[in-house]
Amino acid sequence: MEGRRDAVKCKQGVLPFLLSLSGGGCAVLVDVVIGFLGSGKTTFILNMMELLLPRERVAVIVNEFGDIGIDGAVLAQSGAEVVELPSGCICCTLSRDLAGQVEMLAKNYAPQRLLIEPSGIATVRSLLQVLGSLRLEPYVEQLRIICIIDAANFFSFYKQNQLYVEAQLEAAGLVIINKADLEDGAVIADIMSVALSFKLRAKIIVTSFCKISFDDYYQVDQWSLAGIHHEEPEHAHGTISQIPAVKDLEKISFICNDSYLPDDFNLFLQSLQREAFGQVIRAKGIVHLDQRGWVLFNLASGYVTITPMQKVQPGGKMFIAGRHLRKDKMVAQLAQCKHRRI
Repeated sequence: MEGRRDAVKCKQGVLPFLLSLSGGGCAVLVDVVIGFLGSGKTTFILNMMELLLPRERVAVIVNEFGDIGIDGAVLAQSGAEVVELPSGCICCTLSRDLAGQVEMLAKNYAPQRLLIEPSGIATVRSLLQVLGSLRLEPYVEQLRIICIIDAANFFSFYKQNQLYVEAQLEAAGLVIINKADLEDGAVIADIMSVALSFKLRAKIIVTSFCKISFDDYYQVDQWSLAGIHHEEPEHAHGTISQIPAVKDLEKISFICNDSYLPDDFNLFLQSLQREAFGQVIRAKGIVHLDQRGWVLFNLASGYVTITPMQKVQPGGKMFIAGRHLRKDKMVAQLAQCKHRRI
């Protein structure tokens, strides 16, 4: 490893800092976790933090689809160093931000493993173009792509976004079929069949709540960065990287500096769930509930979950994505949930 370090010592720019990522001269391990909105990417990373942090220094870069970052606050509870990229796509407008954040992490934190969670609309080809354009190969020991599939919505999403899904499956070294508890065995078998048709030798795991074993996590095929073309990143619309059908997807974000009455807020979530405010594809947020404290809520695949936050938050926020959304109605019902200002 020392010879490898000497060979690249003279290179200039952002990425030589990666040589110090392990604190001892070893190159960094990079895992890119891909999947559409609500598939379970953040849940997967949280689960892996429990396994990795006792063994390694881990950092996470998260790029959200929404204008307000939520996943960063959730992931920070794990104890990992977390960096949020602002609203936008890591594959194009934020590619320079990615390089800058990698440099910052290398200088200030020196992680041994870096997990990257792109937004749920990032394309595989564009992600690989970004990594190739940064010329990481002298500094990255391994690059792995992990694809999370939402079993509950797989076939409806696949029908509308076939090329996007197939490109993800082809690129992944590990395919996780998540939310298996929401579908019967026949549907899971059909999803397995589709996945296997693109990744005959890939590791495919069927699970719920994105839980996998430590051994399964480590036994994942990796990409060779030397084989990635050093192109400027762009959103390509070719066969391998069709962008998912989100052109008409609306985004609404709220700052929530009120404490809400739990029963009234549950009614608000039920309204989201039954599409009283339009077709809601994904919703999540951190809010304060009276007598319960800070909680995280998620709406994905038509199901709502509420879990307590481990730490006091500086403020509340929520993000909603869908079609034909009625922000005025959302604001009106939220106002009915108010108990007091935080």
